[in-house]
Amino acid sequence: MDSLLACAKAFENLLPVKYHIIIGRRGKSVDLTVSFEAVEFHHLVGLHKLHDLRLSRASREKVFSQILSGQITLDEVKKSRYFCRIQKRLEPFQKIEELFDKNDLIFRYNQKLQSFSLIEAEYLLSTPYECTDVYIFLDKKDEAGNFFCRSFFPKEEKDYTKGQAVYTLLKKEKINTNTGTLQIQYDRLSPKSGS
Repeated sequence: MDSLLACAKAFENLLPVKYHIIIGRRGKSVDLTVSFEAVEFHHLVGLHKLHDLRLSRASREKVFSQILSGQITLDEVKKSRYFCRIQKRLEPFQKIEELFDKNDLIFRYNQKLQSFSLIEAEYLLSTPYECTDVYIFLDKKDEAGNFFCRSFFPKEEKDYTKGQAVYTLLKKEKINTNTGTLQIQYDRLSPKSGS
């Protein structure tokens, strides 16, 4: 399986998944619910950066389904002279669900501290991956505490966590909306039962 298809399949697996995360800082807690939509894949893997390919401007959902069906392949994407800009995302993106599952480092993202960046996001997840960290930026979908993935890439020279406020993870649940299963991945809120 080529790495682009592997990325699309990994993201497809997340479509029925929601993460409910409760974080805290200085006595205040924040509830986040992160969900995923097919239209987000295009930007997360960086296809919008491949300006010399038609798929950079095509319908994002259509491109996603064409990758899943094998109509668009890694070889096709490699023809872009900008492919080097997204190449380093592809391997860690195949593990996006694992990165979400094991993530416990959450920052409030203040764009003003990163004057070099155009990323607009509310929170930043930083997760160790091989010899570096992977950044996942979350932004608000609506006022009800629903969030989506704004951006995804491995750390290179710039440290996006520098100066950002660190939150403490209090609870994290993974919900599969297809099966109705709920898995508690982390819980500091429930009282421990003493033996």
